[in-house]
Amino acid sequence: MELELITRRPAAPRPDSPRLLLVHGICVGAWVWDEHVLPWFADAGFEVHALSLRGHGGSGGRERLNDWRLADYTEDLRTTIARLGDGPLVVVGHSLGGAVVQDWIRSGGHAAGVALLASVPPWGLAYSAWQMMLSSPDLFQQLARLSLAEPRTLDPDVMRRHLFSDDLPDADYARFARRVQGESRHVGIELQGWRPFAPMPWQAPPVFVLGGEDDRFIRPDAVRGTATYFGVKPHLVPQLAHALMLDPHWEDAARPLLDWILKLPA
Repeated sequence: MELELITRRPAAPRPDSPRLLLVHGICVGAWVWDEHVLPWFADAGFEVHALSLRGHGGSGGRERLNDWRLADYTEDLRTTIARLGDGPLVVVGHSLGGAVVQDWIRSGGHAAGVALLASVPPWGLAYSAWQMMLSSPDLFQQLARLSLAEPRTLDPDVMRRHLFSDDLPDADYARFARRVQGESRHVGIELQGWRPFAPMPWQAPPVFVLGGEDDRFIRPDAVRGTATYFGVKPHLVPQLAHALMLDPHWEDAARPLLDWILKLPA
């Protein structure tokens, strides 16, 4: 399987710094990290990579998207880490990518640290889906249609309102909307929690957990629960919505992540 890997290298490398590998969420690809986050971390002295899971972005397998399962995405992560070679590595997963990272640890993966950003919680999305159905029924209805329709057929006003902060420029949302795609139906079902994917807490390396206070997909209580599961303090960012790497307040998430990485053991 040909897997897209977008790489940014620093002009002035930070001594003894780990490399970073970022894994995206549903319906997007590595490109979501490249607008702000990859160049920002490269400027901070890090070699940073973003993976497109199979069927996403520039990776192969788009024609078989609905055949893929969470285990296939986990294998993509495992293959990419092997491709990067030896050396300390911090793996960052957003939303679906957080479930992939957890599944990789569960199946024996090792890293200097892992960061879970607005991540699917260890018990899956079933409880979050019930919350969404009660508190944001318009969003729940749109997401339910994803298994039957392409994202471009969804209501753009609903998706924009729930994915991003209110101050996102129109041009930024239009650019995002042109690039979104479908997602595997199998994976959507697995993420509800019917298929265990989380490691035992003691299996995990140092863990960083962050979410947005305005996230209607992965709500603050799910972020707190994920942090409690792994025995760490949650970081909740005011005014930040789910698509945090493209949100107008993206740097408010990047800074605490950088601070945590800098405090990791050498």
